[in-house]
Amino acid sequence: MNALNNPIIAVLVSLVVAVTYFTLIDHYLMEMQGLDFWYLFRQ
Repeated sequence: MNALNNPIIAVLVSLVVAVTYFTLIDHYLMEMQGLDFWYLFRQ
């Protein structure tokens, strides 16, 4: 049972990595600018 050969597992892992990566990049970039992504939803 090689999980990486399962396309469903691969897609799930890719989504988790993508969301985590986006969140980290967004956090650091917006921190430098004094903003954050969620500010868009607080208006």
